[in-house]
Amino acid sequence: MPRSRSKMWPLTNHHSWNTQQATVGPAPSSASQSEQVDSLMQERLDLHAQLFEAAQIQRKLSGPRTLQYGDLQFASEVFAARYLPGDFTVLSREDGKVFATLGDIAGKGFAAGMWFTNLAGLLQSYGRHESDPGKTASEINRHLCYLRPVAPFVTAFIAQVDCESGVLMYCNAGHFPPVLLRVDGRTELLAKGGPLLGAIEDARFESDEVTIEPGDMVVVYSDGVMECNSPAGEEFGSSRLLAAVQQAKQPTAHGSLMSLLGAVQDFAAGNPLCDDVSMVVIQRDAS
Repeated sequence: MPRSRSKMWPLTNHHSWNTQQATVGPAPSSASQSEQVDSLMQERLDLHAQLFEAAQIQRKLSGPRTLQYGDLQFASEVFAARYLPGDFTVLSREDGKVFATLGDIAGKGFAAGMWFTNLAGLLQSYGRHESDPGKTASEINRHLCYLRPVAPFVTAFIAQVDCESGVLMYCNAGHFPPVLLRVDGRTELLAKGGPLLGAIEDARFESDEVTIEPGDMVVVYSDGVMECNSPAGEEFGSSRLLAAVQQAKQPTAHGSLMSLLGAVQDFAAGNPLCDDVSMVVIQRDAS
């Protein structure tokens, strides 16, 4: 929320000339053809098994899908447009704080998914509970710029939540601004930060703070949500997202997240995903 098709490599002219000059041998028997089909089927099954295992490793490194600390609840989910998502979420808890990140690695499929383990390691190294999200973004940006041109561009929303006070410190590195829904229905966009990661070596990244008050909800999402298409070719877009956020609130963060994803899925009406879809919901109990 896998449509990948592998293509055969084109033959070179040299290979084609050699093929034409070769003596034509006897036609392959039906038994040998059957063996080749069986071999190809086994290779395909092995590839699917390896991709499934890689996806499970990604999920494990992301941390728990749901998490609660006091009156604060956290929920996350990722749906891949192809076998491995380029979108990723990370939730971890330490010393009364929760570290939450949603990121989008440029590209789709296996190549983008392979970079997740590198980014998960960087977040674990630099995103400790005492770290400033802006500094974390700067360190990751420096690392990705060092690896250019191999490393991809990455957008990310990096946040640290003090579960006692409800203070959310964040840095938005080129990502779509998350929505903060206040208990009275007002909305705020969390946009402060800097450019996407890996693009500008000396880029400056700033942090900002907001307080998640009782009854408030924060929704972080990827561009796959905004660009989800209906059968008529319309995009979900920001206005539909804001309307869905206003109507999606449930007693639990997981329930609110499922309600939002359901709205996106209903809009798509069976249309296949053109990009990965990911979301994180942070919610504070009203009481």
